[in-house]
Amino acid sequence: MDFVEHLKKYLSDNEINELLKSLLEKEDKHALVLNQEKMKTEDFLREFPNVTPHPIVPNCFIYDKNNYPFGKMIYHEMGIYYILEPCSALVSYLLNPQKDDLILDVAASPGGKSIHSSILMKNEGLIISNEIQTQRSFILSSNVERMGRKNIVVTNNTIDDFLPSYQNTFSKIILDAPCSGSGMFRKLDAMKQDWTYAKVTSLSSLQKDLILKAYQLLSRGGRLVYSTCSFSYEEDEEVIQYLLSQTDAKICNIEDNVLFYKSTSKIGIHLFPNLFPGEGHYICLIEKPLIEENIKSNKTQIDKYNDIRKLCNIENGFIYNHEKTFYYLNHYLNLKGLHLIRGGLKLGNNEKYGFDYDHALSHYLHSFKNEVELSYDEAKKYIKGEQLIKNVKDGYILLKYNHVSLGFGKANKNKINNKYPKGLRIDIKNDFDLSK
Repeated sequence: MDFVEHLKKYLSDNEINELLKSLLEKEDKHALVLNQEKMKTEDFLREFPNVTPHPIVPNCFIYDKNNYPFGKMIYHEMGIYYILEPCSALVSYLLNPQKDDLILDVAASPGGKSIHSSILMKNEGLIISNEIQTQRSFILSSNVERMGRKNIVVTNNTIDDFLPSYQNTFSKIILDAPCSGSGMFRKLDAMKQDWTYAKVTSLSSLQKDLILKAYQLLSRGGRLVYSTCSFSYEEDEEVIQYLLSQTDAKICNIEDNVLFYKSTSKIGIHLFPNLFPGEGHYICLIEKPLIEENIKSNKTQIDKYNDIRKLCNIENGFIYNHEKTFYYLNHYLNLKGLHLIRGGLKLGNNEKYGFDYDHALSHYLHSFKNEVELSYDEAKKYIKGEQLIKNVKDGYILLKYNHVSLGFGKANKNKINNKYPKGLRIDIKNDFDLSK
């Protein structure tokens, strides 16, 4: 069965023609989610007036990369925004994450939905951001670190690893399932060439297995958002119908919008590029009915690391030591049995010469006992890995640009030795000085 023929399962000939026409257009849509902890919306719009507000998601902006090369700017390295596809931002927004949620992102890399959820939660609550592929989990961890998130734990596990200890646990779950990727046809020709109906049916079987297991992990009264970047009915509505046939799951209504397409089954929404300013997505919200009133609360536990708390300028929460590294969580959660890539906000290590602060902490902190503001040229030199000369106190120092943390340095006799991680160092060629 070819691509056009298989679309007839839920689309009319006219709808198929409109969709196919939009797929021929080479108009990539780029968007970013603003991290308001580091920059206010009004300040961002003052600097970048030619962005377009996302039609639905607050503090999300669509832009032309020819006007603003956001991925190459110093603000990108500082975690002031996260670049993502416009459809993707709607997934986490519709899930409506709250400050007290415990969230599992089943297949999280590169991290957009976890990070956006974290921003919506204002860095509170807790998110387990999981990725099964090891190398992709490191990319995920790096993005979490760059964005200064303290409420995200990064794990490298299969969904089966969660089943023994975490059934009926998570108040919200994100399942952005592996798919055939027809929603990426405009962006990547390779996805179009690689598409087959056999691939669709094979992935549909995997998606049905994943959603059934994810539903087991969802707490009573909790919500699961299922999404794909596929236009295939077999990977979208059919997967949800399978879940409904096997469990007591209920579909949550997503309010009608002229930008959404709903099939006659009314199961979820499609974001088609001829209707929505994005590449293409399917989204469905599922709820697990509440059976009993008493929902188990998170176990409370007090740590013994007040000295580390003071050193790191951290209040409340739970600090623990894992493999000689100190991590921070907003509240205690038993992570035993999971392969941790990042066990929360990484604080640092105790060394013979004192506490060695981790780079991740610098991107979370807004203030530090010893800090200094850098010029734009100094900030570029720092991110490149160069030593700086400034009149500062000896010891660890938090370096900032435009009052936002860049990273740590270690000062000795006015020489600031660079602590920016070697693997992250880049030479920023763009001279878009945001301080002007």
